[in-house]
Amino acid sequence: MKDKNLEKLNSPEEKFHFLSRRNFMKGLGMGGVVLLSSPMSFARSGVSGGKITFGIISDVHADLQPDAKQRLEIFMERCMRVKPDFIIQLGDLHHGPGMKDMLEIWNRFPGDRFHVLGNHDMDHMSKADVVREQGMSGPYYSYDRGGYHFVVLDANHCVKDGKMYDNNHGNYYSAEKRDMVSPEELEWLREDLRKAVKPSILFSHEAFDDVWQGETSPSKMDVRQVIREANGGGGKKVIACFCGHHHVDHHMVIEDVHYVQINSASYYWVEEAQGFSNGHMAEYKDPLFAFVTLDPANRFISIKGEQSKFKPPVPNGKTCPNADKIFPCIKNRRIHY
Repeated sequence: MKDKNLEKLNSPEEKFHFLSRRNFMKGLGMGGVVLLSSPMSFARSGVSGGKITFGIISDVHADLQPDAKQRLEIFMERCMRVKPDFIIQLGDLHHGPGMKDMLEIWNRFPGDRFHVLGNHDMDHMSKADVVREQGMSGPYYSYDRGGYHFVVLDANHCVKDGKMYDNNHGNYYSAEKRDMVSPEELEWLREDLRKAVKPSILFSHEAFDDVWQGETSPSKMDVRQVIREANGGGGKKVIACFCGHHHVDHHMVIEDVHYVQINSASYYWVEEAQGFSNGHMAEYKDPLFAFVTLDPANRFISIKGEQSKFKPPVPNGKTCPNADKIFPCIKNRRIHY
C-alpha cells in the first residue's frame, strides 16, 4: 500500500527522515523498543555484553554474477548452523532488478539483519527506494549489540560542478567525484561517537584506508579525523573499520585502528584485461564470507573466512598485472586491539 504522505516528499533526505520517524513511532507502539532491523532475536551471548559473533558478506552482485542467488543461499545455510548474533552485508548485494529475490533469501535469517549501501545498489533505483525496500532505518545509522557499538556509514555521495548529491539511478558514473561521505553525515558520526560508551566498529561499503587496488573514498581523511578525535579523549573508542567494494582481502592498521576489507562473495574485477567471465570477472569457485567474533574481555577480533579457488581462466601476470596480490579467500585472522 502506498503512503500518500511519503509521496508528497520531494528530496531523499525528507523521505529518510519521514521513514525514520515512522519506524520510531511503530517502535513506541511495541512497548517503546525501536527495531532497526529484524525483530526476532537469534542472539546467544551478545545480549549480555560478552562475546558476540556476526556473519558478514559483501559484493554478491546479483544482476551481474550469474549464480549470485546460490551464493547467498550458501551463506544463509551456514548462518542457520552457526547462529550468529546478527548478519550484515556490506553493499552491492544487487544492481536493482535482482533486489527482490536477494532480499527473500536474506530475510530468512530469523535474527537481526543489517544492510550497508553499495554504489551499485543504486544503479537502477534511488537511494531512498533502496533504503525503504531493504528495511533500513536510514542510509546511515548505529546500534549496540553486546559489549559493542556499531556504526553503518553511507559513502555514496557524488560531486559534479561543485555540488554534492546522492547516488541515484546510476548518476554515479558521470560524477566528477564519488564514494563520498556528506558533511552532514560526518557531523552525525562525530556526535554519535561522542555519545558512544562501548568500543565502536564502523561498517561501510567504500574504504577509508589505503589499498593498492583502486582509489579509496575521497572522504577517508575526513572520516579518519573524526575517528582521531573520538580516540583522543583518553581511551580508544573506534577499534576497527570493515568495508567491501574493492573485492580484495586486506588488513592494515592506521593510528591503532584496524581496517579490514572483506573480499567479494563472487569475483575480482580485472580492469586491464578481457577473457574472463563477462569480460572482466575473475570468478571465485565458491562464495566468500566470514564470521567475526568479538571478545571484549580479551580484546580480540577473530575472523574466520571462507577459502576458494579461481574458476578458469586463473588470473596471471599476463592477464592481470596484480595477480600476485589477489586471492580467492577471506583469510583467518586474530586481531588484538
